[in-house]
Amino acid sequence: MKRLMRCLFCGLLQDEPTGVKTCLRCGGALEFEDQPTRYAQGSYLDVQMELDQINAPAGQTVDRHLLVSLRTPAKVPAEHQAQTESGRPPLSLNVVLDVSGSMHGVKIEHTKQALRMASRVLREGDHLAMSVFSDDARVVFKPSDFNRRTRKKFESLLDEVRPGGMTALFAGLDVGLQQAQAMQSDNNLTMLLSDGEANVGETDLEIIGNLAQEAAGSGLIVSTLGVGANYNEALMSEIATQGKGRFYHIQSTDEIVPMITGELGEAADVAARDVKLHIHLPKGAALIPLSAMYPCEIKNSEAIVSIGDIPIDLEVEIPLRLTLFSGKPNERMEIKGEVSYSTPAATKLKSALNRVTVRFVKQNQFKVEKGVVKPVATKIAEQMHAKQVLNFSRAFTQRDQQEMERLEAEKVRFRNYVQNLDENIQKKFLHEMEEDLHNVRSASVMSKSAVYQAYQTQRSMRNQKKPKD
Repeated sequence: MKRLMRCLFCGLLQDEPTGVKTCLRCGGALEFEDQPTRYAQGSYLDVQMELDQINAPAGQTVDRHLLVSLRTPAKVPAEHQAQTESGRPPLSLNVVLDVSGSMHGVKIEHTKQALRMASRVLREGDHLAMSVFSDDARVVFKPSDFNRRTRKKFESLLDEVRPGGMTALFAGLDVGLQQAQAMQSDNNLTMLLSDGEANVGETDLEIIGNLAQEAAGSGLIVSTLGVGANYNEALMSEIATQGKGRFYHIQSTDEIVPMITGELGEAADVAARDVKLHIHLPKGAALIPLSAMYPCEIKNSEAIVSIGDIPIDLEVEIPLRLTLFSGKPNERMEIKGEVSYSTPAATKLKSALNRVTVRFVKQNQFKVEKGVVKPVATKIAEQMHAKQVLNFSRAFTQRDQQEMERLEAEKVRFRNYVQNLDENIQKKFLHEMEEDLHNVRSASVMSKSAVYQAYQTQRSMRNQKKPKD
């Protein structure tokens, strides 16, 4: 069996090089890594931590970035599957549907088709509920145990849905989440679908987002689907972020079916639940996730980053900004940790994170370009770009001038960061940043695509495929 080696500095796992045993990417020291250590205590989650710059100038505070990658298998090992007939825990699906006048025609018909197909993904032991909103909000299908009779009743009810009126989105989400609270299961998903601006009742982005945040705090997941060119992408991404769900931009009505069924499939096929990163920090260091999707708390020099649930067959990348206080020349600071999670069978497991190392050198010997791990730095730049687009969209929608000024300073930080990359990549990043921010300012359909792409990057979402004809 071929033995792999791990770089102690940048974290790359690689084949054993011939000749001198140094990292093929950054030149750092290597050590052998045997397969069993990667899957300690029966863990099936594949983990890797990488560093974007292995050197730092002595005597000053510096920022470095970590990229932690988590990969789930295509199938959970049999011994870790839920002890149910389906091999997964029960799922609660709570639909919150916009039935305002703008949803008439193919939008509502494709949505009905998607919900019929979604109901056929559910199994006995699952739960189903549905609320709708236009001028006001109402429950049309109370939380029910799912079975064949329930499905027929639900599909019959869909035939009766008729669009008309305005868009009371806050009331719809509020009523819908009250229904979700009545459904008890480990996988409790609310899907909010709308094609318009909130224009009845409460319309403030932050207040509406707080509904989803409170729901997430009680174990619910809230995902959003924005249809067409007239919904508020900043609001929909805010609800999904606060609700620990996912945001989808549906450009064409024929995408509604794969988006809804794909999201339901991800909620049903969870490989790892309540995933957390535990990063052990050097003395005086600080750590901040670059993505708002992953909250972090610091306890006794340990940063605990909450990832949530991860579906099967998915790689999630978590970008982290690491602030290190002044080190002495030739000092080395190691960062290591572990990942904890629960299996569908509720077994708690851990995987050890590989260590990475920052090496401090004399200031007169430090060169920015030396020690940059360009593949990692490129991914960090992509994450920084995505974060900037999402934050700018939010601030622009809120007309928050103070936040927009702060984001101008962040844009300078981004520009300085990409200078470490090849010239063509620099130009590409800077051009895309200006283009995306221009699109957000224009409030066009391109703004929705920019925000959606940024959300996909930050949330590590897979692209949903359209069904074949």
